[in-house]
Amino acid sequence: MITVITFNPSIDTLYKLESFEIGKVQRAGDVKKSAGGKGINVARVLNQLGHNPICMGFVGGYNGLYIKDEIKKIGLRDEFIKIDGETRVCLNIIDKNKVSTEILESGPTVEENDMIKFERHLENILEETKILVASGSLPKGLPIDYYGLLGEICRIKNIKFILDTSGKYLESAINSHIYMIKPNIDELEALCKCNINNKEDAIKEAYKLLRYNIENICISMGKDGMILVNKDSIYEVKIPSIKIENTVGSGDSSIAGFAYGLLNDYSLKDCLRLSNACGMSNAMNIKTGFIDVNEVEKLFKEIEVLEYSRI
Repeated sequence: MITVITFNPSIDTLYKLESFEIGKVQRAGDVKKSAGGKGINVARVLNQLGHNPICMGFVGGYNGLYIKDEIKKIGLRDEFIKIDGETRVCLNIIDKNKVSTEILESGPTVEENDMIKFERHLENILEETKILVASGSLPKGLPIDYYGLLGEICRIKNIKFILDTSGKYLESAINSHIYMIKPNIDELEALCKCNINNKEDAIKEAYKLLRYNIENICISMGKDGMILVNKDSIYEVKIPSIKIENTVGSGDSSIAGFAYGLLNDYSLKDCLRLSNACGMSNAMNIKTGFIDVNEVEKLFKEIEVLEYSRI
């Protein structure tokens, strides 16, 4: 079983406009609302792949009820903790040139009693969990190193922990036991406090991160594919060109593909193929956290993964 944690979920609202001009009244030609947050996107794609993951985190207010209802509609297992305060709303505005502008609320504050309730519930949920995926930012009220605590719990229980976050949340967690992190180039630069100009720079910095308790550093390279570095090998993923509609949620979709492959004992190469196929399929569709399984199957066959021994 895969458990997916979204500490700071949201109602994601997508507006499609002819153009986005600050200071002017604009009418949206198309509006889509969905239960969102990076972890919920992961869970939705896992569901589309055929796995019904456990969803955990915090929700509050009318927005929280909307999210719980949407989760129920698509058949996801809802184990969210209810809190005071209102779950956030996040906006994604896309113009006719496919330029995306995101506006993200910070979300409600989690109180200490909420955190205690979550930890007690998590203890039970982890008894049936093989892979724990945690994605996104931490809400106000949680310690900045809370992802590190999850990593230590996973180490003790022999659960594979996949962490997809960035900035201070990632930096404070890397000393814990993590099976995989998935930074993009900007996030890797921020984590390593350096400039990365090419693939070789990315691999060099990933090497350095292996001294922490991270088994796999998976670097998203956008249209240039992906690189994964571990103690044994370097994997380079080469992807075909696609027509992009909406890249929001593509990273979450790729995490879902990797976790699904891992759960089902795919080879590491095939986990990477499925990861990238899911991320690409999401980018080819206007919905966030959505894949077309037929597209994924086709893309899976077209993706090339090269393996090199570490020098």
